[in-house]
Amino acid sequence: MLSCFSATLLNYSLFAPKDCPIRLNRKTGKVYIYDYILLNLSTKGLFTSPFFRVTKPVQKEFDWQDIQAVLTSMAAPVSTGGMLRSYVIRCVVCKPGTTEMIDHFCLTADSSLSYDEWMWINSYMAFSDDNLDTTTFEKDNVPGKAIIWKPEYDEKAKVSSMEEYQSVAARYSN
Repeated sequence: MLSCFSATLLNYSLFAPKDCPIRLNRKTGKVYIYDYILLNLSTKGLFTSPFFRVTKPVQKEFDWQDIQAVLTSMAAPVSTGGMLRSYVIRCVVCKPGTTEMIDHFCLTADSSLSYDEWMWINSYMAFSDDNLDTTTFEKDNVPGKAIIWKPEYDEKAKVSSMEEYQSVAARYSN
């Protein structure tokens, strides 16, 4: 058990990316996920052979209209009395027009999380971005592997219309 846990930590320290960003393109209604398998503890087989399994980040694309949020919490008693509570907002991706879940990902986790983050993202995806700052924040001081998006996802995330999106998608589907 200890060797399995140690192998998992070693694997994580060698191959984990700096972050697992989520890109939102409201002009096309697409969401791009940079997911890392070891951050998803519900993955079947995570603890079966974690050191020998390839742990590459997975990049995914979803339609915003197919995503719903679920706020979960977990409480644990503390030895000094009281409870320690943690919150996670997970996004559930459903088949279009149904409630059948096809995928899920972690949006954010915090010990003092509120549902306001999800509401802000909903507002962001619904309204104009004329007044938003278009600069990005780079986390150069964070340890881990650099995040490198596949060219297909990088281009799709930056387009400003569905026509451009379809052009990029057609170019990469060949």
